[in-house]
Amino acid sequence: MTLHCQEEDFLGIDQFFQEAVYHNQTDLNAASSIEVEIYEHECMYPTFARIAHNSGNPEVAGMFEAIAREEKEHAELLRELYPMLEVKDSPETLEARRLVGHIEQQMELVSTDPRGLRRALETALEVESIEATKTYPAFARLAREQGKEAVALRFDEIIESETRHMHWVKRALDRLVTA
Repeated sequence: MTLHCQEEDFLGIDQFFQEAVYHNQTDLNAASSIEVEIYEHECMYPTFARIAHNSGNPEVAGMFEAIAREEKEHAELLRELYPMLEVKDSPETLEARRLVGHIEQQMELVSTDPRGLRRALETALEVESIEATKTYPAFARLAREQGKEAVALRFDEIIESETRHMHWVKRALDRLVTA
């Protein structure tokens, strides 16, 4: 996948998450999801927090920082599964890492995007909504179908957190739009 700066999807981040992590094997889902969660923790949400600080909105910056910390917790939850996973590294997880690296190289464009805080919030809402309502529920369903209940329970925990993030970001975006 090639990432481009597009108004409708803010560097294709939403498409990246879908293409990087959606597989029909639970082990690959868990392994490549770690890469995405680390990316959100180390790169995406810290960049969005800087945008919020630069926009004079420390409350939203604090929200992005809190989400970044929880994304790290998601990666740690998934890492704990590694002893139970049949796949440690695969072409898919390596591709997820490559794509994350490519996005990280483009984050300077994100941080200077003239659409600013509103666009960061819109992107965060889109990413969190996809993770909370599509990606992780599909992963949990598949894990259960494959008899991997411990993995499904981890995905369920992440769904709860991603849903909470989705609501936080939606409220922040609504407040920004109505201000």
